[in-house]
Amino acid sequence: MNWKTFTSLFIFIFAVSDTVLLSEDNGRYTGSISRSEKRILDGKAEFQKSGTFPLEWKLFFKGKQGDFVVFYDLNGDEIHYRYRRNKFDLDAEFFVKDLFPGNPYRVKGEWIGYYFYSVDERGKRSSLPTPKKIPADPKEFSDRQSVPIFKLIEYIEVRTDDLLY
Repeated sequence: MNWKTFTSLFIFIFAVSDTVLLSEDNGRYTGSISRSEKRILDGKAEFQKSGTFPLEWKLFFKGKQGDFVVFYDLNGDEIHYRYRRNKFDLDAEFFVKDLFPGNPYRVKGEWIGYYFYSVDERGKRSSLPTPKKIPADPKEFSDRQSVPIFKLIEYIEVRTDDLLY
């Protein structure tokens, strides 16, 4: 391959990748999780109406925090999944070793509680959450700042069939 061919190929690849990025800005490329997929706020609204909260979600992996793996939706709202009993639970570490930050997953779990950030009499929100168990108080749980807590049962990476150039 000579220099001229290499340069032409590089310019072509750059133009195609630039087109993909532009199409993302125009709203045509939405990634591997559909924009119509249920968000955590939708689940909280559903809980307030019917008393049930969805147990399966399509979310992006954020990272590990203590005994939890954290996932987030397209709005940036989070769900924490407990994946191990304590820091010595090596089987659980092996279970979540394939999670990669930013990748989309279909996650299933058992709902065990939520974190609630209380508001004091002055109207200031606490910086430390209070862990609450279910059954959840509909008013507390539907608060935008509350974070659902699940026991992690299963996760499957969501893959796209689109070809990205």
